[in-house]
Amino acid sequence: MLKDLKILNGELSPLFDINNDTYTVFVNNDVTHLEISYSVSESSNVNIYGNDNLVVGENIVIIDVTNTDGDISSYNLLVTREEEQRVSNFEVMADAIEVKKELPTYVAPVIASICFLLILISFAIIFKSKKHKIK
Repeated sequence: MLKDLKILNGELSPLFDINNDTYTVFVNNDVTHLEISYSVSESSNVNIYGNDNLVVGENIVIIDVTNTDGDISSYNLLVTREEEQRVSNFEVMADAIEVKKELPTYVAPVIASICFLLILISFAIIFKSKKHKIK
């Protein structure tokens, strides 16, 4: 039977209780195996299963403690490895561009004048070509 259990590179929940055999453990993305610290009764053997190559998401790690009588106490750790956090480097981003919200006052009359001239030229071309066809 375990006397004490600590996870050195994760967060064990709830805290170890000799009467509890199921725990959850949260670890960062860079953790691929648990660093487990424990103490057991004398002459007990400990075997840990599922602690290699933790994947992102949920994993199950089992700690079996066998006493001298051959009785096995199992402790289940539901281990959650966080997803990789994406990091944005805001220093690389370009500075904000200042955009004027209003156009200068001369822009609208200039555009209107250009449109009027294009219309006049179009009519002149149309009527001139019709005059030549009528003759």
